[in-house]
Amino acid sequence: MQPVNILTAAVILGVLLAPLHNAIAGKLYRWMDENGNVHYSDKIPADQAKHARSQLDKRGLEVRRVNAAKTKEELAKEAELKRLQAEEKRLIAEQRAKDNVLLRTFRSEDDIVMTRDGKLSSLDNSILIIRTNIRRLKLRLADMQKMAADRERRGEGVHKNMLRNIETTRKQLKDSYATIIKREQDKKVITEKYAADLTRFRELRHLQVSPVLDEREKARSLLLETVVSCTDENSCNEAWKLAEAYTRKHTTTRLQMLAKSIIMTAAPVKDKDISITVSRIREPDVPGARLFMDLQCKNSPRGKEFCASDEVNGVRAGFRPYLGAKEPIPERINQETASVPAAPSGSPIHPTAKP
Repeated sequence: MQPVNILTAAVILGVLLAPLHNAIAGKLYRWMDENGNVHYSDKIPADQAKHARSQLDKRGLEVRRVNAAKTKEELAKEAELKRLQAEEKRLIAEQRAKDNVLLRTFRSEDDIVMTRDGKLSSLDNSILIIRTNIRRLKLRLADMQKMAADRERRGEGVHKNMLRNIETTRKQLKDSYATIIKREQDKKVITEKYAADLTRFRELRHLQVSPVLDEREKARSLLLETVVSCTDENSCNEAWKLAEAYTRKHTTTRLQMLAKSIIMTAAPVKDKDISITVSRIREPDVPGARLFMDLQCKNSPRGKEFCASDEVNGVRAGFRPYLGAKEPIPERINQETASVPAAPSGSPIHPTAKP
């Protein structure tokens, strides 16, 4: 056999290595099929495009990663979370608008008390007028009844107009009493409203309202487990009290907003801070409400790591059991196959039933 010269050997080696060089020069992917088998190729088969894959460089190191395509359930969950978060922001903005009106309207606590007393005094005067009118109607009715009785004793018939006037006066008396009850109810509403305004005014004078909540790093799979449904006003109020207690127990930042629709603590400052917001979301034409707890950590590398820790996930997972719901609700995600557990005995809330 004749020896192969150096030039010929180089050509042969180049031919042998050309396919490998072309693959390395192009794109090389690593991906795993349904059976857990790892594959390497310069193209992803069309029927495997739904799987996660990594693009490798010449050294075989990952330079880019494409996540697996999201399932219908995951997409539905993300859509629901966005809706809940949008509603939460709307409630926060609404509460802040009310706070701004409160601060623009009143300069001091005395202003609130004087305004309240003025409205209560106006209602008291209205009730006094109604009571005066009631006394007049009673005298009038007594006179008409006496006249009717005298005519009957004399054997004379009672005129239809007199009977009609007697019935009209009775109705006026009934309506007057109903109006007094309504005015008393209005007084109660005013008293409660201004008591809340006074409390909120005092809070605002000592608490600095934070900006709208920043984008949060959340454990996506656990967020819907922080939704609790209540079916009526009483059960919602009981659940709301528990939600406030849970917030105070687990937050590391100060309470910043406490209203009928929002409980919010200040934004996180430290890497291991926990900020909690609970929103009370009412659905149109649906009795009761849904309580949505949102948890925020600091937007920093360590804060994000802490937010994904077992400790923080435990706070998320503990919200529903604390309020009395035993299992998470897969609401609006897979309603046809959702399993709805029964509410615990004596619980103020229970999971939403299937429609």
